Amino acid sequence: MRELAPDLFDRRFQDLIEIGRAKLPSLAPDWTDHNAHDPGITLMELLAWVAEAQLYSLGRRPRKDERAAYAALVGLHVGGTQPARGLLWPDHGNPQSPAATLTRSIAIPADAVINVLTDETPTFRPVDKLLWVPGRIRKLESRLAGGSVIDQTATNERGGTPFLPFGDRAGRRDVLAMTFQCNSELFGPKRQELKGGRWAIGVRAGAPLGDAGSDAPQPCHVPITATLVAGDQRIPLTIVSDTTGGLLTTGALLLDLDNVTISPREFTIELQSPNGFPRPPRFLRIEPNVIPIEQGRSVVSENQQASGLPDFTFALAEPGLRFAPDEEPIELQVSEADGLHLWSRADRLADRGPDERVYGLDTTTGRVTFGNGINGRTPPQGSQILINYAVSDGEAGDVARNRQWKVTGFEGAFGVNPDPVTGGAAPSGPIDQRREARLRARAEHALVSSDDIASAAKELPLLEVARAWVLPPSAQSPRTGTVTLVVMRSRPNGKEPAQVPETPRWLAAIRRRLVPRIPLGTRLVVTAPRYVDFTIRATIVADAGRDPIAIKAAVANELSKRLALIDSTNGVARRPGVPVTQRDVSAWLRAVDGVKSVKLQLLRAGRDANEITVPRGGLPRFDLAGSSIDVKRSGQGSSS
Repeated sequence: MRELAPDLFDRRFQDLIEIGRAKLPSLAPDWTDHNAHDPGITLMELLAWVAEAQLYSLGRRPRKDERAAYAALVGLHVGGTQPARGLLWPDHGNPQSPAATLTRSIAIPADAVINVLTDETPTFRPVDKLLWVPGRIRKLESRLAGGSVIDQTATNERGGTPFLPFGDRAGRRDVLAMTFQCNSELFGPKRQELKGGRWAIGVRAGAPLGDAGSDAPQPCHVPITATLVAGDQRIPLTIVSDTTGGLLTTGALLLDLDNVTISPREFTIELQSPNGFPRPPRFLRIEPNVIPIEQGRSVVSENQQASGLPDFTFALAEPGLRFAPDEEPIELQVSEADGLHLWSRADRLADRGPDERVYGLDTTTGRVTFGNGINGRTPPQGSQILINYAVSDGEAGDVARNRQWKVTGFEGAFGVNPDPVTGGAAPSGPIDQRREARLRARAEHALVSSDDIASAAKELPLLEVARAWVLPPSAQSPRTGTVTLVVMRSRPNGKEPAQVPETPRWLAAIRRRLVPRIPLGTRLVVTAPRYVDFTIRATIVADAGRDPIAIKAAVANELSKRLALIDSTNGVARRPGVPVTQRDVSAWLRAVDGVKSVKLQLLRAGRDANEITVPRGGLPRFDLAGSSIDVKRSGQGSSS
């Protein structure tokens, strides 16, 4: 029989006081006043009170539970083996693939077995019951708020070239319209069999600009709406699941088509964000009929027979117990004389009574332990124990990219995985959790200093923050506890766009992510730099024998480097608030190899200016395309 839990709470406040008072004559013989009014006795009473509280806590909560509670404070929760996940895409390059040969829609059950074509293990399953509709994208269009329409069909079919499906502003009125042509009708005659199936639309997202990693946690979930358009009918669709973070990362949308009462051969799916995107999504490819897969399998009604002895224990037949932090690892039922009863898991059997139907579970080894008749009930001898649970192979479930796959219900190869199937991991132990807790404590601490706030902004995943700094408080302004953070977005290909890329939605997304880490009493304001646009008009004389075209290219490169707004291989970002003077620009141009003399004008809003003044926290924005740079040969009137 297992020994009962030790009773650590065997000393009370008065016991500790008496022990301390008895020690005084030998430890402090000069201390003669042992009455309650003595400060030393008061201090000893305080220590006795603290000791009693600690003994009570140790007697009621084991170290394992304390660890779990402290881990939860930093967002760490105990879970089982982590399954590998990925997306299977139809192979349109294979004329024998199901996408090309089948003509009717199929329901793929949630328990369908999926694995690599050349290997039976590891096995995968769809994440849900799926509706698979053979056909192809006939047209993919970006319908922007200004009325322009961009045909993205060819770019999407090629794949690998990033494109902006909602334009470079990605507002709430921008729409991505995907026209899909079925090989036959959408549902066909066996509509009832397809009920409950989710139609999956896969997205391969382009890598974020700058240092923002796409494998980092998603910054927010952008609400997405989907509408099916066929003829004059518009049918809103429910998005059951979205693993794309609002079309910002690679993943899949699962659409519920059960409310669609028609069965067209061709229809259009319109995707948009009712609130706009924090930053424009960037796609490599979008395609329906992908299969989101998850490695593992379910064990149903595993049978064990109780011995009737106290502390009866057994190990689950399948290793690699898989469960989320917020769900029970297993479902266990015991067949007793009055029927089948569901037993519950107890973290600590020693705290339970003799009639409670509970069991203990070691989630790492998969071992189940029952009570001894005093701490938890013992299952009757010969009773049947039925267990349901899920397992996965952890890291062994990871699969490299571009493998051919087979799916139950389809002949031959179904398709490929252009991205690796990843995420498989063993359960995290105490050492792993301690390491992760330390990393989180360093990375997710309160943002107190200006450097803390700026660094945290630049580390936000997916939002592409290229620069960030905190404006120092003005000596003339009263101190109100307001911190002003200035942020800049990364520039595609390092080029300055025509419109300022820092949209209000993007600024609001950054603020939402940082505010929970700002101390109470501090108000955070996130803003873009105040840009001052300007151009130049320059007449340059080249040294004798030098090529004016090459000189002009060198001058343009020097100006781009000196006036860079973000760090790049071409130059270091310009400090905010520093004006641009005619003398400085002339000196830069004269230092270019091959330049003999320079005549220069700075222009702001088309007017001559000796100096481009910049407000506090602002930046000068140089328009190279709008500038006039004329390079002449030395001693000749011809120019480039």
